[in-house]
Amino acid sequence: MTFHCYLFEAKSIQTYLLATNRLKEIVGGSELVEGLTGDLLNSALDAIGGGVQFSRKGGGSFFAFSEKKDSIDKLAALWPLLVRQYAPDLEFVQAHGTADSAMAAFNDAHPRLLADRNQLQARLPQASPLTERCRRTGEPAVATRKSKKSERPEPLDAATHRKLNDRFWRGVALGKRFAPDSPWSDWPLNLTPDEDDEEDERRFPFNGEDRTIALVHADGNGLGQLLMDLRDQVNQQPEGYVAIYKAFSDAVSTATQAAAQEATRQILLKAREKDGVFPARPIVLGGDDLTLLVRADLALPFTRDFLAAFAKASGVELQKLKKDHNLGKIPDRLTACAGIAYAKASQPFYLLHELAEGLCKHAKVMAKACCPDKKAEVPSSLSFHRVTTAFVDHYPTILERELTAGKLRQTLECYALEADRGLPLLDDLLRLQDLLGQQELSRGATRELLGLIGRDVEQAKRHYSRWREVMQKRQAARLNDFDSLLSRFGIVQGGGDLPFCGEEGGRLRRSPLGDVITLRSVGNLTLVAEEAKS
Repeated sequence: MTFHCYLFEAKSIQTYLLATNRLKEIVGGSELVEGLTGDLLNSALDAIGGGVQFSRKGGGSFFAFSEKKDSIDKLAALWPLLVRQYAPDLEFVQAHGTADSAMAAFNDAHPRLLADRNQLQARLPQASPLTERCRRTGEPAVATRKSKKSERPEPLDAATHRKLNDRFWRGVALGKRFAPDSPWSDWPLNLTPDEDDEEDERRFPFNGEDRTIALVHADGNGLGQLLMDLRDQVNQQPEGYVAIYKAFSDAVSTATQAAAQEATRQILLKAREKDGVFPARPIVLGGDDLTLLVRADLALPFTRDFLAAFAKASGVELQKLKKDHNLGKIPDRLTACAGIAYAKASQPFYLLHELAEGLCKHAKVMAKACCPDKKAEVPSSLSFHRVTTAFVDHYPTILERELTAGKLRQTLECYALEADRGLPLLDDLLRLQDLLGQQELSRGATRELLGLIGRDVEQAKRHYSRWREVMQKRQAARLNDFDSLLSRFGIVQGGGDLPFCGEEGGRLRRSPLGDVITLRSVGNLTLVAEEAKS
């Protein structure tokens, strides 16, 4: 028996979504990608007469299989035409394969899919030098719309014009995946009031005049190793390849969506004002990925709840997968890592997303370094950074140039959600934030403590020693609490040394105090505040 497959993946999705800095257009792009493998694909299948199965479908990609060559050929011929009309300028890769089993057909096609990612694709429509262009993207204009800032209409390129279609800019489908019972109007569509050119647009609910936002990017851990383990087991029952991989893909997607909904209920719903809009805007939710724009004070609580809920929900889904398909050699649950990029709302989103992805990758590297072997569970963990410069750099560069002075680094870089995982514990950092936010530690010289990092080292030591002397006389109990929390990060006080882990004069030393500065600067919701809202 011969099997045929057609593999399709949307490419550079984040670049497509974040081509402009207007939230309404980002939402429209998200909705386009969300619907790509929904109604559009279903219409294509109806047009070719069906007869196609999928091992993966969602997140802008699908892997299609059929014993009928004609069905796959028709789908492969029709689908690129539909995509180019449905989502102009969205890049994608595709490949075909044929073999005597579905798994072998996939193995035949997949190398070509990977190779196609490196091929440049022509941008259509091609434009002459005299062509009018969209001023915000530089792409050829295909339409115009009224502008409040100018009497002349604003030129729009094909992708932007499509994103602003009434079917997409409201973001109905993606919003429902986060909050099923809330209408699309409960989600904000505008970060900048002067761009409010629609009566039914809803503005982002900032905290007063503070226009700090956060871009959160989360990604699952260990899926590559899990897929290899799954392949080894499917080799023993090749006839079940499509069904098993489809069930696995659905399990991961279900867990991700359940985690997003749980974090929305626990954090966003409680922070939402009566009859107001959510202080967040979903951008991507597909497979094991999540990207979300959220008010800065809620970013860390949302991310923490999402990571915890993902580990729990994935455990439930993988247990079902094991039972339904008689699979043994797969983990009991999945974990994820995340990156949080804090910045003013005026910062370019594509740069913030690159930073958030870099932070997520950094968290993965540090979390994996704590694992005893390659197959050990990678701990759920996160990294974060607040942009304070005009230019948003890559995180490794930020670490070296902005957060390191000599052998002193102002951050612990990565925090785990669970104890005894070889990383600093996030809850310990939040307890330290609570402690340093108390009135007794926020007056006079106490405030200077959070400004010591980055100054002249000898001067910093003198300031810090004096602060400890004052605290010992006035607030000895609080100072003991402070030292106790520092000890959880491996920092032992004594000898006039600064609060950094490691020995003076040794290798690179780190401190959590810079991270506390970041969290306090963005108004992070503390543990005490969270408990009060619960």
